[in-house]
Amino acid sequence: MKKIIIPISIIAVFIVIFIIIKPHISNNYYNKGLVCVDSAKYDIAIEYFGKALKFKKKNVDVLLARANTFYQIEQELKALDDYNALLILDGENKDALFGRALVFIKQLDFESAIADLNHAKNINKDEADIYYFLGYAKFNLKKYEMALVEFNKAIQLDSAYAEAYHQRGIVKANLGDLEGSVKDFNMALELDKDNLDAYQRRVKYRINKDDYRGAIADYDAIIELDAHNQDAYFQRGYFKLQIRDFEGALLDFDSAIEIDPNIAKYYKKRGNAYAAMQKFSDALSDFEKALKLNSNDFESYYSRGLVYLYTSELTKAIENFNSALKIKKDYFEAYYNRGVAKAMNQKYTESIKDFTLALNYNNEYMEAYLSRAISLGMIKKHKEAIVDYDIYINKIKNNGNAYLNRAVSRININNYQDGCKDLKKALKLGIERAQDMLNMYCK
Repeated sequence: MKKIIIPISIIAVFIVIFIIIKPHISNNYYNKGLVCVDSAKYDIAIEYFGKALKFKKKNVDVLLARANTFYQIEQELKALDDYNALLILDGENKDALFGRALVFIKQLDFESAIADLNHAKNINKDEADIYYFLGYAKFNLKKYEMALVEFNKAIQLDSAYAEAYHQRGIVKANLGDLEGSVKDFNMALELDKDNLDAYQRRVKYRINKDDYRGAIADYDAIIELDAHNQDAYFQRGYFKLQIRDFEGALLDFDSAIEIDPNIAKYYKKRGNAYAAMQKFSDALSDFEKALKLNSNDFESYYSRGLVYLYTSELTKAIENFNSALKIKKDYFEAYYNRGVAKAMNQKYTESIKDFTLALNYNNEYMEAYLSRAISLGMIKKHKEAIVDYDIYINKIKNNGNAYLNRAVSRININNYQDGCKDLKKALKLGIERAQDMLNMYCK
């Protein structure tokens, strides 16, 4: 009997010792896992956490650490399993509620995220991150006013919370408070100069204010952070065109093309820069490249037509305006410039038709009224011409040539009194040849 009792006793002792040291073994693996997390060795960390749970299945700390690690490596479903298991053990665990809310946000389940975050907030009302993600979830549900309240609270709790300013700026922009939004983007960038999205959003505000130099400065910062951002080069080049920095625009379009040579709009805008510098051969080459990449690019046909118009190659100009209009039927600028080309070709009746088409699509296009009036005058339809001059001059009051031309039409229908008034106005606006007509008709 004693021979049997001794081994059993020894086994019992080992079992007791094993039960006692199990938590220590679990904690040892847990601590090794934390070290691996700190070293970004996430897969090894998960192995250690798994071993820790084998020795202590209901170890809340280990479940939380593994769940957070799964989330870190974007294995959200496994993270969700661990958060759920933890919350069965401890339904008031704020960190698990917060972590599960982040998983719900990743899954675009914003209602569930809000429920968990509200629960976490009831446990700890002074944690800025909770309010930040509440704001983020409500923003995605388009509850902008409610989101604004949450971001305000996050910033109240942490005045250096750069991302909260950033997101609050987005909310304010959606609520129409553009001034407030740009102030928040400014603050976000003051706290975090590497926030690409904040620069990009602030650029939109600058564009709305026609602040092209400010937009260029923001794209400078974006390119400094991301030297291969082809769109940033393109956009910066575009705004340099607006301020007539054509050399700078060319360099930016060159950079965009170097990164990706298969984008039609890069060549089109570079062609515009060349054209503005009167480098017409280079401009035509770029418009040709743009059209090879996109044969439906009506703007490239139009721009090429403008180059031919400027160089008085009128047949080619008209052909390109025709091509643009086949693609875009309501392209009033193309009708207008086709009319100019026809007028330059002394086809005044045809030009009048084009100016009329331009006005059919945009009756506020004042240059079309002026050009139609000139063509009408050339075919001696002075009364009709005067109607167009009146419309133009009522809007554009400082064009001396328009007064001079209206004077010619008025004098041609023997309205010397009004014609002489127009000549005096033209002279006042610097049109010196009006003096000769004053001497001739207005003694």
